[in-house]
Amino acid sequence: MNGLMTESIHFQIMTGRNWRQVATACGLAAPVVALGAILLATLLAAPETFTWRGRALSDMGRYEARTFRLFNGGLILGGLLGIPFAWRLWVASRSGLERLGVVLWIATVGLVGVGVFFIGHTEFYLGTDLHAPAALVYFGLAPFAQWVYGTGQILADERRLGLVSIWLGIVHPLAWLGWLLSRNGASDPMAWFAVPEMVAALAFGCWILVLAFGQYRQDARSRTEPAT
Repeated sequence: MNGLMTESIHFQIMTGRNWRQVATACGLAAPVVALGAILLATLLAAPETFTWRGRALSDMGRYEARTFRLFNGGLILGGLLGIPFAWRLWVASRSGLERLGVVLWIATVGLVGVGVFFIGHTEFYLGTDLHAPAALVYFGLAPFAQWVYGTGQILADERRLGLVSIWLGIVHPLAWLGWLLSRNGASDPMAWFAVPEMVAALAFGCWILVLAFGQYRQDARSRTEPAT
C-alpha cells in the first residue's frame, strides 16, 4: 500500500514538473514567434502596405496585404503561447503583487485580439470594430504588468530581475512620449507611429524572455532534485 502511494506521489510530482517545463518552453517561444513574425513582415510587406514613416504595424495585417497570414498568425500564436506561461508564473508567484502582475498578463490576450480583429475585420465578421480596443489592452496593460510584477520580484529579494522588469516597463511610456514630442507641430502628426509600437513590443517581448529564462533555470535545478 505504501509502495502504491509512493509511486502515485512520484507520478504526480513528475507530471507537475513536466507541465511546468512545457509552460516555460511556451514562454521562451512566445516572444520569438510574435516578434519574429512582425520583423519578418516588415521585410516582406509591399511599400504601399507598410513603411516605417507612413504606416502602423497593424497595416501589415490588413486582409489585402500579402503579410496578412504572417502578421496576424504570428500575433495570435505568440499571444496564445504566452497564456500557459502566465500559468507558470502564477504557480511560481510568491506574493500578491506578483500574482497581480500575472493577472495584468491579460495584455497577451490583447495581442491575440489584434491578430483576430485585424483592421477591416468587420467586412468579414462582427459589426463592431474591435481592433483598437484590443491594441489598447495590449499596449496599455503591458507596462503595468511589468511594473507590478517587478515590484513583487524586488520584495521577494530578486532586486536585479525586479529592476529589469520595471525598467523594461518604463521603456513603453518613454517611447510613446518621445514619439509625441517628435510629432509636435509636424505636418504629418501620425508619421513614424510604427516606431513606438515596435519599441513597446520589443520591451514586452524581452521581458517575457527574461522571465522565461529565469523559470528555465529553476526547472533545470528541479530536474536535479530528487522527486520524493
